[in-house]
Amino acid sequence: ETKAESEYYDKIDPSMSEFSTRFAKVVVSSKYRDELVREWGRQYFNLLEMELKTFDPKIKEMLIEESKLKNEYTVLLASAKIPFKGETYNLTGLGPFHTDLDRGTRKSSYKARFSFFEENSKKLDNLYDQLVKLRHRMALELGYKNYIPLGYLKMSRSDYDAKAVAGYREQIVKHVVPLAGKLYQQRKDILNLEKLYFYDGINFPEGNPKPEGTPDELVAAAQKMYHELSSETGEFFDRMVNEKLLDLVNRKGKAGGGFCTSFPDYERPYIFANFNGTDHDVTVLTHEAGHAFQCYSSRKQQLVTYLWPTMESAEIHSMSMEFITWPWMERFFGDQAEKFRYMHMVNAVLFLPYGACVDHFQHWVYSNPDATPAERKERWSDLEKLYLPHRDYDDMSFPKSGGVWQGQLHIYQCPFYYIDYTLAQVCAMQFWIKFDQDHDAAWKDYLSLCQEGGSRPFSELVELAGLSSPFEEGTLKNVVGTIKNWFDEINVSKL
Repeated sequence: ETKAESEYYDKIDPSMSEFSTRFAKVVVSSKYRDELVREWGRQYFNLLEMELKTFDPKIKEMLIEESKLKNEYTVLLASAKIPFKGETYNLTGLGPFHTDLDRGTRKSSYKARFSFFEENSKKLDNLYDQLVKLRHRMALELGYKNYIPLGYLKMSRSDYDAKAVAGYREQIVKHVVPLAGKLYQQRKDILNLEKLYFYDGINFPEGNPKPEGTPDELVAAAQKMYHELSSETGEFFDRMVNEKLLDLVNRKGKAGGGFCTSFPDYERPYIFANFNGTDHDVTVLTHEAGHAFQCYSSRKQQLVTYLWPTMESAEIHSMSMEFITWPWMERFFGDQAEKFRYMHMVNAVLFLPYGACVDHFQHWVYSNPDATPAERKERWSDLEKLYLPHRDYDDMSFPKSGGVWQGQLHIYQCPFYYIDYTLAQVCAMQFWIKFDQDHDAAWKDYLSLCQEGGSRPFSELVELAGLSSPFEEGTLKNVVGTIKNWFDEINVSKL
């Protein structure tokens, strides 16, 4: 049933795009446009104009083919049946072993994971090759030089381009990569290892801190926390609890993952997650609560389109909420709270170079659509040396040959949707700094950002929140400098 439903939507989605485009044409050419802009603001028309530049009936069949190929990738990864320690696992089921306290288990679990990708490497190469060439043909058909400008339009990026992103990536190399190197060195010392390998992804030899209490107790602690944070979050979270808008407990047959969605007619957000007894429970709860609070705060926006902002803006609220709630982590982790905060910041910093690497790789791929699968893997390996020079895959042939990116679904499914997470992370780090300096003023800025919803593009929302644009020269240098000072003040041996 699930497969049939997926195939049905793959088939009708381009037709829906065609209908949506016809509607957009009517609105943008309306004789009342000036009045509508005064009433609704410019962003709605920005979004419609970008949509009009991404679709034409002549690429409809190509879009159907693209959906089929993306679905093939999803099905292929979901089909994984990996033998490990006498059992059979899918890729998700193998995940917990990657952070096992036993180093041998971590290594062998990654070897098992990569064996699946190695066995299916030609299929994965072929799928991606077809997707890249198909997207390039679509771009040419619509009058673009290559897929990059079309990809940016599909991501609704109206206020920055590939050149700005390239400059931002350079700042990550200059300011973040050196700090990441120091953190990897610190991890090696904490774990008391002679050499740190890719599979040494744990932060402490005794394991990550775990939240104290049942799921119901964690929700109760969160409810108290949000009342203490502000009257707005208190009222919001009461409503989420009382109206049963939280589905957090893992159960048999339940879909995986965590997300936030909404029911616009009822002006209510909804949080879905799968608690598993790890620190991830607290992270996913605060992260999705950030999304939900933003949606709830913007519920009175005139247009449904404005309930949510564009991708890079949407993650600011969620990632910032993870940091905003730091002062209450003792409620969840007891005397392990400082250890959690350290781990949280380490992971936030280490993610930035990886996100930039994924983005740089995609820009190269779509600038060179005729590159061979071998050339793509070679390019990935070169970029790892630039962004992730501390990675060492030990004796694992598949990642050493440049294939590790094939497990990153965004690269196949959502071209260019990845740098967004890093842009939002840099903004969230700024909120962390602001809340430390002046909590009340920072909360006012955060609330204003949430209430604005998606009524403005990224750069305007960043300015509204009193933040510096990640694209601006000096932003990353200042943010990373503050974080480095914070790390310098921590006595890791006492965590």
